Amino acid sequence: MENRAHALATGIFILFLGGVLALVVAWFQGEQGEKVDFTIVSRSGVSGLNLKAPVKLRGVLVGKVEAIGFDKDDSQRILIGIRVAKTAPLTQATVARLAYQGITGLSYIDLSEPDGTQASPLLVAGAAPIELQASMLDRLSSAGPQLLERVSEAAVRVNTLLGDANQQAFSRSLGQFGEAASQVAALSKALTPTAAALPPLAAQTQHLMAAASATLQRVDGLAAESTVLAQELRQRAELLDRIGQASAQVQLTAQRLDMALVGANRGPRSQSLVDVWSQSGRAVERTVNQIGEQPQSFLFGPLPVPAGPGELGFDDTARKASK
Repeated sequence: MENRAHALATGIFILFLGGVLALVVAWFQGEQGEKVDFTIVSRSGVSGLNLKAPVKLRGVLVGKVEAIGFDKDDSQRILIGIRVAKTAPLTQATVARLAYQGITGLSYIDLSEPDGTQASPLLVAGAAPIELQASMLDRLSSAGPQLLERVSEAAVRVNTLLGDANQQAFSRSLGQFGEAASQVAALSKALTPTAAALPPLAAQTQHLMAAASATLQRVDGLAAESTVLAQELRQRAELLDRIGQASAQVQLTAQRLDMALVGANRGPRSQSLVDVWSQSGRAVERTVNQIGEQPQSFLFGPLPVPAGPGELGFDDTARKASK
């Protein structure tokens, strides 16, 4: 009887423990609420992704991975079936990436929307599959060979750079740099008195600049006066030009008057006005003298001129009587 009581108690305890375990499993599986199935398509590897792996939307757990397999129509594609809560706001712009859980090497599905994407319609179950984009680790792994090649090339160049000849040249450069540093120190010591003399020199420079400014002002005044003087000289030069033109006209007029009075030596027949006036005056004088000597000639004309020697009617008695 006692053995039966112990068996009954053991059975009841096992049943109770089984119920508790079922509740814990149901709680961990997150079966609460209605679920919706979606498909994710990947053309690259999904290393580290297992069944029941978490599915997160912007860091919030919304479901789990339910299936992983190849596409029957295209073996290059991997189909990942996920089951998420119906309340998860998946849109047609949602994309999926593989993210890693710490250092365990296990992956999970990270759902997100590209930055700057405007509000898109909600994604309906059974619609077009979600594209799985390459993760950072995938891009690094694909670029790994190129990166290794470049690292190897850089190592060769560094080895060439650190060769014996370059090391010797580098040592000589360091020695020359030390000598240059000592020379610079000596030069700085030599320039110390010059640096001490700079403040008085700066003060003198300011005085010189002030004096130069005053001189420039005076030069501006002289330039203004020179401008006025130049204008006056220009006016006087114009007046002298006018006087020169007038004197040239006077000289031309005098030449014309001289030619009119004296005449120009242009030929044997040309005669000046003065000569004409002189001849006319002598003719008038002879006429007046003739009228004074022979008044009757004014009425009867001039007396005939006595015949000369050898002419008809010449009378030589007067000449003889005078002898």
